[in-house]
Amino acid sequence: MRIEPKNDKPRRWLTPYSRAWYALIAIVTFVVIDHLSDLLHQLNLRRFMHWQIAQAIRNTLEVVFAIFGVVVAHRGGLKLAVRELGMAAPAVPALTFAAIASAPMLIAFAIGFSINREMTFLSVAVGCFIGPFAEEVIFRGYLFRQLYQRAKMGFWVSALIPSIIFAAGHAYRATHFMELTGILAITSFGSILLCWLYKRWSYNLWVIVSIHCAMNLWWEVFAVDNTALGGWLANGARLATIACAIFLTIFKDRFWPSLPGTADATNAAESISIETKKDSSVRLIPSIA
Repeated sequence: MRIEPKNDKPRRWLTPYSRAWYALIAIVTFVVIDHLSDLLHQLNLRRFMHWQIAQAIRNTLEVVFAIFGVVVAHRGGLKLAVRELGMAAPAVPALTFAAIASAPMLIAFAIGFSINREMTFLSVAVGCFIGPFAEEVIFRGYLFRQLYQRAKMGFWVSALIPSIIFAAGHAYRATHFMELTGILAITSFGSILLCWLYKRWSYNLWVIVSIHCAMNLWWEVFAVDNTALGGWLANGARLATIACAIFLTIFKDRFWPSLPGTADATNAAESISIETKKDSSVRLIPSIA
C-alpha cells in the first residue's frame, strides 16, 4: 500500500481502509449473517416450503450479505466484491484439482458403501453445492480473507476465528460427548486446511468450493454417515484426500504451469485504486496479493 502525498493530519485508529476498519466491518457483517437464521425462523418459512428450500434461501442471503460487506468496506461496486472474494478466478484448475484430490474418497466409498437410496435432488443441490458454496464465501472468501489480508491479523488468528465458528455450526448433529468432540476436531481442522488452500491458490474461491462440494457429494451419494464424523474407512479416505490436496497444492505450479490462476502472483497484478471522499489529496492503493 502506498500513500501519496503525505497527509500531516493525525490518523485515527478507525479510518476507512485501515486494519481496524476492515476488521470491524467483517465482524459486524458476519454477526448479521449469523443472525439470518433467527430472522428466517421468525418468518417460519418451513410452513410454506420444504426445509431445504428454506436453507437454500438462507444460503443465498448469506452470500448477498458477504458481497455487501465487501462493498461497504472497500467502497466499491459488485465487480470489486466478486474479485475480492475470489469469484473472478479461473475455475478450470480448481475443478481439475478437486476431481483428482477427491478421487480417494470416491473410490473408497464406492467399494465400502452402497448408494444412498434416500438421496433426493434437494439433498444433493443444497447439501452438496449451494450450502458448501455459501460456507466458503462467508467463512473463507469473506471473513478469513478480510481478517488475514486486510486487517493483517496473521494466518492462525484469521483462520481460527472462522474455523471455530464453522465447527460449532456442525455440532448440532452430535448425540454424545465423544461424537461432539470428534465432529468439532474434524470440522475445525478441515476449515483451517481450507483457509490454507485458499491462500496458497492465490485466493481462488473455486478451489475450496470445488473440493468442499466434491467431498460432500461423495459423502451424500454413498450414505457414509448422518454426521461429519464417519468411521475408520470414511476417515481414512478423507485423510487420503487431504494428503492428495496438500500435495497437489504444494506442487501446483508444476502440474498446471500453463493454466491461468495457478501462480501466486496472479492476483498481485490486480489492484484496487480508491479515492477517499474526505480528502481527495490522499490516495490509498492497496494491492491484492
